[in-house]
Amino acid sequence: MKNKKIKLNYIIFLIVLCVSNLNHALIIESNHLATVLDYINSMQNTLVIFDIDNTLAHPPTELGSDEWFYYKVEQKKQEGFDELTSIYYILPQLFYIQFNIALEPTENNISDLIASLVNNGIAVMALSTRSLPIVECTLEQLHNIDINFFMPNIDPGDRILPMHHPCFYKDGILFSGNNDKGQALNCFFDIMNYHPECVIFIDDKMKYLLSVEQALEKHNIPFIGIRYSGCDERVKNFDPTKSDEQWHTLKQQKSKNYANPL
Repeated sequence: MKNKKIKLNYIIFLIVLCVSNLNHALIIESNHLATVLDYINSMQNTLVIFDIDNTLAHPPTELGSDEWFYYKVEQKKQEGFDELTSIYYILPQLFYIQFNIALEPTENNISDLIASLVNNGIAVMALSTRSLPIVECTLEQLHNIDINFFMPNIDPGDRILPMHHPCFYKDGILFSGNNDKGQALNCFFDIMNYHPECVIFIDDKMKYLLSVEQALEKHNIPFIGIRYSGCDERVKNFDPTKSDEQWHTLKQQKSKNYANPL
């Protein structure tokens, strides 16, 4: 009788374990974007989502980089401003820079990686905290380095999402701005009536992976997060002095262009 009870408890344990794994979430770390291929299941309706800055691309300079932006925001916070005010204070400068710099890919084979995913019937999009004023600029920057996205089951039109802060979808990129990335993605799924069976999200910041993981639990969508570490050394070695020099150089170049138009 005792053995039967033990066996019954074991069977119940296995059932509970299997049920809990239906919504299994996994987060790993990798310094190669191609790691995503290890987690593709061709039998599922999988959606692969890439962050942009310090995941797919970054500026060739310190200026305008993700680490530059967070450094400048932190400076304003130390002056006594709250985080949102600090962000809004720096955004005009960031926008000016983005309109005047190019991006370079974090890895040489990104376009081939995306093509491989697309050829295997995988939907690919980007989710970025970049905001509305630099939508067109961002699309051009990525197009110039041959990074494009593929969402076959989504209305190809532009879409403004009903979020607290401006949130915009265009050409495979969801620009979440100051909204929570996970909440923005959930809103996107609801608005588009789009329901992937699995989401793989690659981002250099753990907080965004956790945000998306938590949001997808509400949709019961299995989640795999990849914390991209390929730009960690670049972030670690950020040089504020060099970024200031680059800012002054950019301003001087623009001033000369205005003074001597073609």
